[in-house]
Formats: sequence, C-alpha cells, structure tokens
Amino acid sequence: METLYEKIKGATLGAAIGDALGTLVEEMDRDTVKKAYGGAIIGFTEPSPLSVCPYLKKGQYSHETQIFLLALEVFAEKGRFDEELYINKLIEWVKDEKSHRYPAGSHINAALAYASGADGAEARVKSADIDGAIPALAAGIFRWDSSYESYEEGAKIASITHNDETLIDTAGVLAVAASEVIGGRVILSTKEDRIGFVEVLRSFAQTEIVRAYLDMVTQVILKGIESIDDLIVLLGNGSFAPEAFSIALFIAMENNNSYRKGVLKAVNSYGDFGGDTDAIAFITGGLIGGYLGVSAIPQDWLNCLENSNYFDLILRKLMDKF
Repeated sequence: METLYEKIKGATLGAAIGDALGTLVEEMDRDTVKKAYGGAIIGFTEPSPLSVCPYLKKGQYSHETQIFLLALEVFAEKGRFDEELYINKLIEWVKDEKSHRYPAGSHINAALAYASGADGAEARVKSADIDGAIPALAAGIFRWDSSYESYEEGAKIASITHNDETLIDTAGVLAVAASEVIGGRVILSTKEDRIGFVEVLRSFAQTEIVRAYLDMVTQVILKGIESIDDLIVLLGNGSFAPEAFSIALFIAMENNNSYRKGVLKAVNSYGDFGGDTDAIAFITGGLIGGYLGVSAIPQDWLNCLENSNYFDLILRKLMDKF
C-alpha cells in the first residue's frame, strides 16, 4: 500500500509531468500534431517549432505547474494558506520575466494589479479559464485529510486572482477530488465506484453549471464512452474550467490503474480543433498520481522532468508541516 508521502509525491510530480507533456500539443489540431511530431505524443520530446512553447526544452513544464508550485510553497512554508504570501510570490514570479513561462494572462494581470496597490476587488480577473483553478490542487494535497477544508482553501486560492464563481467552484471541486484520492477515501475499480465519486464531488459543487458538467460525466460513465473524440464532443476539451476539469476527471477515473495510459490519453485529447491539453493532462496526472502513488509514474518520465531536486525539497518541507 502506498504511503501518504508516495501519494502526495505522485500527485505533485504526476501533475507536473502531465503539464510538461500536454504543453507539447496545446491548441494544436490533429493535422498540426501529425506535421509537428509525426503522430500522437507517446513520451517526452523536444517541443516543435509549431507548438505554443517552442522555446521550452524537453521535460520543462508550463505556467500551470509554476503557479501550482507557488501555492504549494505557501503551504510548505507556513503550514497553512497565507493569502499575502501567495500574492507576494505571484508578484515576484511576474517580475522575473526570465523564469515565468507563457502566457498565464489572468495571473499576470492580477499580480500586476496587486503590485500597483489595488485591493482584491480591483485586482481579481473575470475569467473562467481552467488556468485559474489549477493552483487549487495544492489545497487538495495539503488538506488530504479533509474534503471540506480542501474545498474552502481551493476556492480561496482561485478567488485571490479570479472573481468568476464558476471558476472558483471548479477550483474547490478539483481540490476535493485530489483530497479524496490522496486520502484514500475513494475506490475507482468499478463503474459504480466512479459514479459514487462523481456524486461526492457534486455534493460539494456550489454552482448549477459545475453540477451540470458532473452530471454529464456520470452519463458518459453509464454509456461506457471510451473514444477520445466522442469524449470531446460530449464533455469538451477547451479551457472553460468545468469543461477541462470534467474530461480530465473522466480520463483519470477510467484509467485509474495506469498513469502512463491515462496521461497520454489526456495529452492527446486535442481532437480536430485543438484543446487545452496541458491543463487537462495536469489534472489527469495529478489525480492518477495521487490515487496510485509515485511508483506508478514511469521512471524515464520522472528522470526527464525538470527541477527534480526542487520537488523533493518542497515535498519534504510540506510533510514536516503535517
């Protein structure tokens, strides 16, 4: 049985690897992916000049993971979520233009507003893009023993930079999903298990639209849909927060016994028109990694991911705070 540390490490590294792989094909349609890479992504490779991140190197992740790590640093340093420290970290991240990755517009705009002296009401951005919910994974990891606290803190993290209720609700539900799998309070072996998990998440959702998307996930489970193209039609694969979360959740549940298979399905969820593949794979990788533990992640992927020593350091500091 995986230890708590192994599950937390699996969620953290699993999300970062999903992001790094998904970034290779973000917003690229099927034909462009074939032209850029010869076909579907099956592992780490250098980003194509046709990608949105041609300046990144093999194994590097995007801004989603960077912002998630800022939130995780706050928990590791304080043993709780500290709003002021998180804002300061965002501001410093934005100032260091050499280190922050493309484009994270909403977080950059919010950070710049806070840096100029704006209060929260003025600084928060009206956006429902999944990027705004991504840092909430840190709350689910730290509050692995309480779904209620994970929802509250996940929603809080999102509300510092965003003022869209759908986005904030999605962030809270994402935190609950991570807390449930890391805390071992969910089994995903059968169709009934997976439907039960969705119902748990639905019980935390505060908005009708997030509940509606979770209801669609239940319907997809009941129908036994497996084709990624059919999933895209039914759930979507864009950057709208409940859309990206729902398809990532479904892929994670349906591939709960194989990190590699699940993450590659999420990475290659671009379809005919492209999608937010790095965010989808980030969530998928975080949930499967948290469910199965770090041992389920292919060693060659772990070796390729940038900043492995930093991940070890922050996770050790995090565990000391429990």
